[in-house]
Amino acid sequence: MSMTKIPFFWIKWVLLIPIWACSNILISQNPTPQPELAKGPEKIYLQLTSKEYTANETIWFKAIVVESQTHQPSSISGVLNVDFIGPNGKLVAHKLIRLKHGMGHGHFDLKPNQKGRFLIRAYTQWNQNFGADFIYHQYLNIYSLQDDAVHEWADEIRTVENIDGQLVISGKLNLNRELDLNPSKTKLHVQWDKGKAEVAVTKDEANEYQWQVAVPNNISWIELKTTNRDQKELSKTIVLDQQHMDFQFFPEGGKLIHGFQNKIGFKALGFDGKGRPIEGQIFDNQGNKITNIRSNGLGMGYFYMVPDRAKSYHAKIKHQGSPDHDLNYGLPLVSPSGTLFAVHRLQDKIGFQIASHTSMKKIAIKASCRGADYYLIEGELKDGSLKAEMQSEMFPEGIIVFTLIGENGEPIAERLHYNESNEDDLSVKVNMDQSNFTRRDPVHLDFQFSNSQGDPIQGNASILVIKSDQWRGLDQRSIYSYFNLESELRGPIERPSQYFDQNNPKRLEDMEALLLTQGWRNYKYPARRDSNTFFWPEPGLTVRGKALPFSPKVKSDKVVDLTLASFARETKLYTETADSTGVFQFVLDDTYGNDMRILITALNAQKGKNKLKISHNKYPKPEIEYKHDPFAFNLDTIAKTRIDNQKEMERLEMVFDSLYGVTQLDEVIVEDIRLKPERKELYNRYGTPDVVISGDSLVKKEKDWSYGLYSVLMFNYRDQVIIEQFADGFMLAHVRGEPTLLMVDSQLLQKEQYQHVSRMPPGIIEDIEIIQHARSFRSSYLEVFPDTNPMFVPAFGHIISVFTKGGVGLQGMDRPIPGTLDTTIKVFSPVKEFYRPQYDGSMPTNEQKPDLRSLVHWNPLIETDQEGTGSDSFYLGDAPGEYVLILEAISNEGLLVHKQQTFTVSD
Repeated sequence: MSMTKIPFFWIKWVLLIPIWACSNILISQNPTPQPELAKGPEKIYLQLTSKEYTANETIWFKAIVVESQTHQPSSISGVLNVDFIGPNGKLVAHKLIRLKHGMGHGHFDLKPNQKGRFLIRAYTQWNQNFGADFIYHQYLNIYSLQDDAVHEWADEIRTVENIDGQLVISGKLNLNRELDLNPSKTKLHVQWDKGKAEVAVTKDEANEYQWQVAVPNNISWIELKTTNRDQKELSKTIVLDQQHMDFQFFPEGGKLIHGFQNKIGFKALGFDGKGRPIEGQIFDNQGNKITNIRSNGLGMGYFYMVPDRAKSYHAKIKHQGSPDHDLNYGLPLVSPSGTLFAVHRLQDKIGFQIASHTSMKKIAIKASCRGADYYLIEGELKDGSLKAEMQSEMFPEGIIVFTLIGENGEPIAERLHYNESNEDDLSVKVNMDQSNFTRRDPVHLDFQFSNSQGDPIQGNASILVIKSDQWRGLDQRSIYSYFNLESELRGPIERPSQYFDQNNPKRLEDMEALLLTQGWRNYKYPARRDSNTFFWPEPGLTVRGKALPFSPKVKSDKVVDLTLASFARETKLYTETADSTGVFQFVLDDTYGNDMRILITALNAQKGKNKLKISHNKYPKPEIEYKHDPFAFNLDTIAKTRIDNQKEMERLEMVFDSLYGVTQLDEVIVEDIRLKPERKELYNRYGTPDVVISGDSLVKKEKDWSYGLYSVLMFNYRDQVIIEQFADGFMLAHVRGEPTLLMVDSQLLQKEQYQHVSRMPPGIIEDIEIIQHARSFRSSYLEVFPDTNPMFVPAFGHIISVFTKGGVGLQGMDRPIPGTLDTTIKVFSPVKEFYRPQYDGSMPTNEQKPDLRSLVHWNPLIETDQEGTGSDSFYLGDAPGEYVLILEAISNEGLLVHKQQTFTVSD
């Protein structure tokens, strides 16, 4: 956005003729149209149904991707990558989500053995241009429903100081059956705030396993980690100093400046990194009290003082953890000279105050938001000071960056200010058909959106209904807190929704304290390219590559026409023309499943020395940045309630199923590779597999010296598959030395095809299934070996079934024909529907399973009509109590709303 110079007036003129009144110098708030490649990063938000889950549950999410400057649903990307990352920092699952007008939704199904602190991250290919700051991160706690048999695997913790004055911590490991009994194989890892160590475990005379480690004296906690026989990680955090507190000061201008009234933010953190409420006083070095200070509930606040360069200052703090003594913390040293730049809110105006010891006369203030420059204001200092005001409505809702610029154009100071603007709010009215409910009642609701002028406005909404005792409220991230605050600051923000709670009269003071203490040092804008690779935006399923002569010495100016054939449930053909540099791009129709085979062919491929080579761009994925938090995985009241509720649900389901012999489905999978007709038919004919080996695991185990599928199986899966080698080089795979047939993509291979399987590259394999004692084996054997005397046909045998990505089969191993590219690509992840029971009286008694779900409704995509109205309906379950309905929405113009409404269900 272009910048307009606005003349500064002296304070007497500001009061008479405010800057905001000069309409001829205002500029549009909408950025000028930009070429696609000049656009900034997108903002990505996932609305989750909870912050904690139990094993076997489903993580549901809605994805919203907007343009960073306007918050309008993004038109840049049509594809979103969503990763589910485990406590070890390894990728557990990946989803490719279709975005339509910036909206999409998906899920992750949790497994019974998953437990710990997991990370969900989301990114578009376009955002990879701007680095990790623009990748969405959200940590979740997943709890096991099984009683943990390893409660006290480490105990008898002792701390002593050795003769060198160093702190030594020791303890005992209760190995028993949980850990490897050989101490030489038991590695204990010790970690603290800024250090770590690996500790040896020794066996003493009493046959007990002991450990000890020397650590710094000033640490407040350590974490112990090891693994059991099943490679399950065990961890335990030991707090050494409950009273520890880190106290920091943040002067508004970056330093304390002599002779001026300074605004100073402060922040108190406990041993667990969370904010601690405090109160205390500020004193100078002569014992004179300067002022009282008191934080908010998150340990943050600010105070004013006029520092003297001849003095030093300190704070005496009392907090809940240390009622018997004061804690002393020194303030930064006072700078004898400098420039003070203060920004504050005055009702509907933003005020500026500049005071300086320097002799400069001309200054400028640049105002920007989300990387877009809005105003450049120039003026002159009078006697080293200047005051001015601007109307707050000149800026959008969100963080505004004011940069003070000196006479030579150098930035002197920077200040973040949050601008609360009702102009950018989306209003919603929600009407339920009744206010009192009982178990299994139908619920119908209507809602309508309007802007600040009361005009109806279209939008996209989601509705979530959950038990109140399992909802985190202000601790939970919302669409409003994320887009306006969290997405622009690095680092976690405690209780993010607190800053937008209309019931909190001090929310703007809390926001001011937050920006002073976690502000400009962690501000993400302006966004800059952070990669040597240029990542093109993906409007949909995109295949991008080059069609060039095999030899770089050959120059070709001929236009290359290409066709792409995709092989899913139906074959589709696409045509494109490469540009003058050989670059081509296909945007394919939406396809859901796992991998899809594609075949690209040059229609006018050149011959001989001028033949073409077609390549497909494969972009690197961002590195995983998992930040460990030893205090994050703790059971509190909400987590315990959720676990108890899930346990009771499973208990009642088992009782119900045992009485009626019924197991109801609680979900519908719209598309899934496992449910393809050909695989269903395979299972019906031969039986379900006893062993499944994933293609990903084969690739991980492949070595540089590997020479195909059988070499990987031979050295890694001997207990499942035996590879027999013959003198002529032929290799045969079988199960336990017994008759075994081979299949590829549900088709039995003929005997002449067996020689090709050994050379299949692991990279094209989706999975391998071993069906032991397969049904119809005799007839299948005769299909493959029709000349066999029926008297000698084996009575039983096994089948090794190989499935290839995109169904490329044995052809996937061949060298590509010049002028063609035969490969596979990822397609959109299957969509699963949220279970919605219909309690309308027609359900038979033996199917009326108790419904104790805490999450009774989830509808991620509701479009309103032109009048801004929408509706939704669902049935309640059997659990009485208070419920909360959470509605989040975004309009086509980028207006946001988060609304919560409670209701009660009685028995």
